Order: sequence, then structure tokens, then C-alpha cells
Amino acid sequence: MNPLSTRLSAGGRIVLPAQMRANLGIKEGDELLLTVADGEIRITPKALALKNALELARLYVATESSLSDALIAERRSEAAGE
Repeated sequence: MNPLSTRLSAGGRIVLPAQMRANLGIKEGDELLLTVADGEIRITPKALALKNALELARLYVATESSLSDALIAERRSEAAGE
């Protein structure tokens, strides 16, 4: 997607052009994450950030195991040792 222009308005507000909102699949009320990296502001839909985080976590967890089950088992083991 080519760069699109917008302006900073009162109160630090910016309007995301409709084409960008459509491209990102975001709508009014959606939560966005803002980060500054290399002098740029990056806007990521929160749902996409969560999806990416889950995909990254799956790289380190066996597909047949459950993180919640592993955590519960670990807590029960710790509690039994107290």
C-alpha cells in the first residue's frame, strides 16, 4: 500500500484514511496498539497483535500439550511440596 497523507488535529488526533482502515480490517471502537520504532509510529490492531503472540508461543509449546494444564500441574506440585 502506498503512503497516504493525514494531519494531526486538535488534541493529538489523527484520522486513519478509510483505505487503510479497510486494509487492516479495523473499524470504529477497535483497540489499537501504538509503538515507536526507528522514529516511526506503528499502529497494530490489538487482535492482530494477540494472534501474532499466540502463534509465537505455539512455536515453544508442543501441540499436544495445554499451557493451562501444565501451569495447573506445576502449581499443584509446588503446593504439595509446601
